[in-house]
Amino acid sequence: MAIKLRKPILVGGMGLSFGLWVWWNLQDSLMEAGEFGMFGAIALGGGLWLLRRNSSGETLSQEMAVSVNREMVETAIAQTQSAIAHLEKEAPQRDIPSLKQAFEELSTSRDRQTLQGAILGGKNTGKTSVKQLLEAEISENTTWIDTEPLFSSAEAIEQGAKDLAATSDLVIFVVTGDLTDSEFQVLQALRTVHQRVLVAFNKQDCVLPEDRAVVLQQLRQRVFGAIASEDVIALSAVPSPLKVRQHQEDGSLKEWLEEQPAEIVGLRDRVQSIIEQERESLLLGTTWREAMQLKATAKDILNQVRRDRAMPIIEQYQWIAAAAAFANPVAALDLLATAAISAQLLVDLGEIYQQKFSLSQAQNASGTLGKLMVKLGLVELSTQAIGSILKSHALTYVAGGAVQGVSAAYLTRLAGLSLIEYLQEQEIDPASRDGFNIERLGQVLQNVFQQNQRTAFLQNFVKQTLTRLSPQSESVDLNPATGVH
Repeated sequence: MAIKLRKPILVGGMGLSFGLWVWWNLQDSLMEAGEFGMFGAIALGGGLWLLRRNSSGETLSQEMAVSVNREMVETAIAQTQSAIAHLEKEAPQRDIPSLKQAFEELSTSRDRQTLQGAILGGKNTGKTSVKQLLEAEISENTTWIDTEPLFSSAEAIEQGAKDLAATSDLVIFVVTGDLTDSEFQVLQALRTVHQRVLVAFNKQDCVLPEDRAVVLQQLRQRVFGAIASEDVIALSAVPSPLKVRQHQEDGSLKEWLEEQPAEIVGLRDRVQSIIEQERESLLLGTTWREAMQLKATAKDILNQVRRDRAMPIIEQYQWIAAAAAFANPVAALDLLATAAISAQLLVDLGEIYQQKFSLSQAQNASGTLGKLMVKLGLVELSTQAIGSILKSHALTYVAGGAVQGVSAAYLTRLAGLSLIEYLQEQEIDPASRDGFNIERLGQVLQNVFQQNQRTAFLQNFVKQTLTRLSPQSESVDLNPATGVH
């Protein structure tokens, strides 16, 4: 494993790790000093650059109530253009023309003469009837679409309905009573992307007259702060026929069912008012969503390109970490070496994701990452899991540094994958980034750890690492089920 070490953080950190190992073997009293040095290195510089980002103080409902304005749209378009430009620069072989064409169409979206309204809701809520009535009442420069029903077994169909609603200027969300949790989540998602929504309480005739006002008030309370009270409207698109009884002159009783007219005046008037008064805002909202979706598409492609470039770097450093810890089989020092390697890893990943880190920033970040691993219990859990795999195979466990070597490689991989996931979430334009969010990094780290804790993956990873550290381990089977040792 001949590896040229030309990275200043890497060389310095590994040198410090080796020095402490020597010191450890010279004096028994250095157990405390070694551990103190490890935690001192982990805490180095933390708190100056990696500050917890302050909360905006806004509640979710307040954020959802914000209307899209021209400034938001222009910002979204600029970010989309930047994402496409970065993709074109870093991966010109990708399908850039189609993205550019979609980007050019954004400008025409704001100048459309015809609005599109979508009728959204679950099964048997009367969506089709509501659509037909609105088409009869409001048709000038407005088209209405009836989406597939939500909450069906076909996930693709449901997602298609949500996507269609997101590209519409106005959504009529049809319910037949108080919101279920599933309906509330869909409604919340729509408002999060600044979709203009009316809640239509259909089939109110199926509710006792004395209970209708109660149900309507419950609906308005559930959406308070996200949707105005006047945008929650009761109606009956197809009222149930009314049974009529009439006594005849001969004394007989005649009964029949009499069709009732639709009760949709409230919804019709509110929709007309919105179209007349909020037309520009509706078009801006749709343009913003289209721009954000196009930006997300370009960013997903760019992230995949960058991830393909980042993975070989992570693998390189995980083997360096394994070799360093294997050479220094002291449990208190492998994390120190891993922290130093993680710092250099962060610098290299920052270059790929165009987020430059100074040496001190990288040291602080890697130290914070190490503290997160300790705080979340990932170091202990990883060591126990890897140790249990190795312990059942005496041939591999006799090497004193095997556990430390594999653990260091595994922790370095977790750090690298977590940094990739975190950096992929950031804005492409460095000027628009808010700094390092430690809380979010911790969440990402936990998710990555859970995704990489499968027994089959760990067994394969342990075998790979042992092969790197000791070629004699290549033929060892780490699957106890096979009975080979």
